[in-house]
Amino acid sequence: EAEQQHPFPNDDGMNASSTSSSPKSPQLHCLAKRHKNVLYDVNHWNGLWLISTNKDKSPNMRFMVANVAKQDGSGHDGEGKGKLSSSSPMDTWKDIVILNDENSTQTHQKPFDGGYETALDSISVFKNHAVATGRHGGIPRIWVMSLSLYDNDSNQNVVNHGLKLHNFRRLEFPEDAHDAGLGYNYEYDNGGLLMVSYDSLVTPASSLLLHMDHPNEDENKKKSTPCLSYPRMVLKEKMVPGYEKELYECDRITVTARDGTTQIPLSLVYRKDVMEKYHSENQTIPTHLYGYGSYGAAMEADFDATRLPLLDRGIVYAIAHVRGGGEMGRQWYEEPKGAKYLTKKNTFNDFIDVARFLIHEKKLTTPEQLSCEGRSAGGLLIGASINQDPELFKVAILGVPFVDVLCTMVDSTIPLTVGEWEEWGNPNEEKFFEYMKSYSPMNNVKKNAKYPSCLLTGGLHDPRVQYWEPAKFVAELRHMQDKERSGPVCLKIEMTAGHFSASDRYKYLKELAFDYAFLLDQLVGL
Repeated sequence: EAEQQHPFPNDDGMNASSTSSSPKSPQLHCLAKRHKNVLYDVNHWNGLWLISTNKDKSPNMRFMVANVAKQDGSGHDGEGKGKLSSSSPMDTWKDIVILNDENSTQTHQKPFDGGYETALDSISVFKNHAVATGRHGGIPRIWVMSLSLYDNDSNQNVVNHGLKLHNFRRLEFPEDAHDAGLGYNYEYDNGGLLMVSYDSLVTPASSLLLHMDHPNEDENKKKSTPCLSYPRMVLKEKMVPGYEKELYECDRITVTARDGTTQIPLSLVYRKDVMEKYHSENQTIPTHLYGYGSYGAAMEADFDATRLPLLDRGIVYAIAHVRGGGEMGRQWYEEPKGAKYLTKKNTFNDFIDVARFLIHEKKLTTPEQLSCEGRSAGGLLIGASINQDPELFKVAILGVPFVDVLCTMVDSTIPLTVGEWEEWGNPNEEKFFEYMKSYSPMNNVKKNAKYPSCLLTGGLHDPRVQYWEPAKFVAELRHMQDKERSGPVCLKIEMTAGHFSASDRYKYLKELAFDYAFLLDQLVGL
């Protein structure tokens, strides 16, 4: 008969199993009771729970440890019962720390303390190592660490519940602006080898294999023992026909927001010869600025071959990692300093601040050479931005844009509206109604202002942003703007598409080519 698996592992780190002839059926046990606004995720390693949690109202996830206790059915210690605890009280969880030295209980550092600097996303556990993924400085990061247990009579047993964490280090990569994550690592006992995925604004997606004891290239070069110095190996890199990486370069810089303290990450990719003209001849360059900034979603500095037609025509492609996304951790999204509910305007202010920085401080471009783009909630960003400063951009592309915020959020008969109140607020409450009204693009078009050339797209079968939203905004722009000084306002509705454009690859490329054709036609200097 088929074996039934217990939901938790036994002390040896392996899943315990029983057949149908076992005296008792396996039971689920609760590790910790539900607490409001508390998240936790758990891994088991050698009799310990390795936990990531935001308990005690930490802005990001902490890395904590707890013992796997054995209790009988009444909740008291029971010898030989072999049962996992029905609960592990949160007050017994300890922050994992790295000790200064082997003979001291003085803590050196908490690798993930839940603070603002570093955001922890996940923990993956292997036989002798743990791997953490998260964000630091707005960039996806990977940290590897070796795991072992202290002797029972060791002074350090009071720290980390006996867990010894050492060789803690972050994986380093050549480009400043990049995207990295874990690949497929199915084996618990993997011999110390780790699969990692990596790409950047100039490096196509690749799969790397490395050794967790010496994960960085510079460490590998200093070692000679093959079993310990497994060099980074590129197992596979995506083929991009005709692409020559050495012609392109990327940067990662920060822009100071209007509050004087917030630093907004900005990723740039360009051809080297184009940027050389900017540095040597002080020439301004056509620049395309992309943004999103909602739902805590991070816009990664990853590789996209569809940008190459713009780069090869002398355009700098910029990604503004504005508040409302998740690039800098949970606080980049949540109130009071993020861009959710009654702080949503921070998203639009950040985007405008980045655009002004490129023009006035970096002097990379001019309003006549600057275009902008966003899709869905990113379309809301573009609509609110061109309303706030209509003459800052020459061209604006709004893909399936959420621009009629107030009317949509008030209408609870629309299937997805009520769920969206968690993102924008419930307009049945006056404070949210008035705040939405103050930034909704449809309600804030400036009369007789000079607006950029605008292309708005929609899908007839879009269940998220109905086609009438871009149609209404187009009509409002055409009616209110200064018709003599403003650019054309174009509307393109796909009669067979939904929210995510065409599913057919070639049709998607044709639609993208249409967007680029409009951009190149309207942008000055091309």
